[in-house]
This record gives sequence, structure tokens and C-alpha cells, in this order.
Amino acid sequence: MVLIINHGRHLNFWNDEKFVVLKDICELKKLQDEEYTVLLLDVDINDEGIIKELSCFFEEIIISLRVLAVITTKTSEKLREICSFHNIPLLEIE
Repeated sequence: MVLIINHGRHLNFWNDEKFVVLKDICELKKLQDEEYTVLLLDVDINDEGIIKELSCFFEEIIISLRVLAVITTKTSEKLREICSFHNIPLLEIE
């Protein structure tokens, strides 16, 4: 499953049964218990590890879900640190 955290992009899905767009941190508890790849599209993570667009810690997602990998379009040293600590592969696309 792909968990998408999106900021300001219009997304078009085809065969979307494997995509979930997270719009609020409260939606985490409703997600299925399975493995996720997290896709961060134009999302800012500050030096404390807070996702600006959701006003929550990115680590909450890591702890709450079984995350296989993280893909991001914005570089963040804190995101690198979190992924490294939890041994989660991180792909940065610029």
C-alpha cells in the first residue's frame, strides 16, 4: 500500500485501491494493518520532525504503521535522521 502525504498537488489515480491519501493524522487509526511505502509530495518536515502540513510528528507515522520505505520530493536532514534511526530506506527525488 502507498500512503501519500500531499501538499498542493492535484493527484489523479488509476487503479487506486493501493493508494491512501493522508489528510489528517487522526486517519492513521483507520488504516489497514499492512505494510506501507510513504510518499511525501512537496511536504515540509522541520528540525523537530514535525510535518508542517499535518501539524504532527513524522515519527508518529513510523511508529503507528509498518513502513517499508519513504520517498520524498524535499530534502530534510531530520527525515534522514528518523529513517536512519528506524532502519527505513529513504529515497529523495528532486
